[in-house]
Amino acid sequence: MGARLVWAMSNFILFACMAVTAIISLVSVNKYITEGIQHAIGENRAIKIASLVIFALLGFPLSITYSVPFSITADLTADTGGGQGLAIGVLNLAIVIL
Repeated sequence: MGARLVWAMSNFILFACMAVTAIISLVSVNKYITEGIQHAIGENRAIKIASLVIFALLGFPLSITYSVPFSITADLTADTGGGQGLAIGVLNLAIVIL
């Protein structure tokens, strides 16, 4: 798999997880409106489990977001004379400064 395909897949996973997060929020809010706010803390186990699953799935796009810039930098600088280490070091500095 190329970096572009992995990047695109991670964006689609992120979109799906954010859409499901909105759905979970709507279900949660509707349940609390009908039953009252006293049930807001720790009552619905299904909502908790769904939220934890979504946040676990969000780890995959996050890890791809962190690693793809470095793999693209390594691919682009593989044939140059400057070396991959210098290019990745400059990328690290840009990330830290910005």
